[in-house]
Amino acid sequence: MLSNSNNQTSPQPVSNLAPVANILPANTPMPLACDACDLEQDYSMRHLRSLPELVCQHCGDRRRFSGLELTTLESALNHMGYYLSKSV
Repeated sequence: MLSNSNNQTSPQPVSNLAPVANILPANTPMPLACDACDLEQDYSMRHLRSLPELVCQHCGDRRRFSGLELTTLESALNHMGYYLSKSV
């Protein structure tokens, strides 16, 4: 007869693990959705760091990529464990 006991072992937390970081090269493509047509287009981080004017290949909408957007994108990637190379 099988016995269902409450003596289950739970895994002990491991406190000496270091967080893993992934370093992305500057030519890593980042998909950005167009504000007008909502279709995605890839831009490299090297290109985005120059704060360019973005032109949608689908609808032709144009707008500037701002410093705030760049900071927000890099911060979000950092929080997910991705770090971008600083080469330009």
